[in-house]
Amino acid sequence: MDSTVSINNLDLFREILRNFQPPSGPFDPSGHWRHTYHLYTVVNGDIPVPPVRGALQIERIPQPSGGVILNINYEKTSRYAGVHTFVAKVICAGDKLSTPLKWNSTYTAAPPAHPLKMSLEQQGSGYAGDGALIIQQGSAQEKLPVPAAYTTNWALFDVVQRLKSSGGDALRFTLFDDDAPKPNQVLAFCQTAELKNRWPGAPDACVHGFLQIGDGITPQVYWVDDRGELLFLSTGLNVFVLNTAASRVQ
Repeated sequence: MDSTVSINNLDLFREILRNFQPPSGPFDPSGHWRHTYHLYTVVNGDIPVPPVRGALQIERIPQPSGGVILNINYEKTSRYAGVHTFVAKVICAGDKLSTPLKWNSTYTAAPPAHPLKMSLEQQGSGYAGDGALIIQQGSAQEKLPVPAAYTTNWALFDVVQRLKSSGGDALRFTLFDDDAPKPNQVLAFCQTAELKNRWPGAPDACVHGFLQIGDGITPQVYWVDDRGELLFLSTGLNVFVLNTAASRVQ
């Protein structure tokens, strides 16, 4: 798989990553964990002040039946668009793609202070059954055929931690996120890289990249460590960075 969009992209965020402390200790990607990520964005070639533009907390809770529950809490701040939040509970199958079976979500948008702008709140839900996906967004309901393989952008934070960094078969699926379904997605191992000495103050970490490409998305690279823990997700001019101090493994 083409790796030209991979490790060089992290160089854009070297000022942020020079203070990164890699996690240590045991980690079971298939166990119970809660991760917190900070979102950073490059604007005109620089990291703006304040640098943190958002935060994601995602928790994975294995179920006795073999499935998992993913609890998602995401907040993004924009100077002009205000604060956007997304909170969801997703019941997933215990398979390679953490296939979503049932979910509930709340999306809110609070614009910057302005007398003519209003806040927005929208409830969402969905479930898979009888060969269809029933998706509810506010008062609108949509019925879609179930793809042969599908997942969501949030579930991929779980999926990549259970992939083999030595390579293996690519995952092919349809992606469901905030917009229309995005088919022809491919997620596969692309390269291993040592960050130490890559730039002054670079963390002493060996990372393994998994590149995702497909219809309707910017190429994304998920970077995990030797234990499989997801440290960074770089996508275009954005990067999610694991907040080691705020994350927990059980």
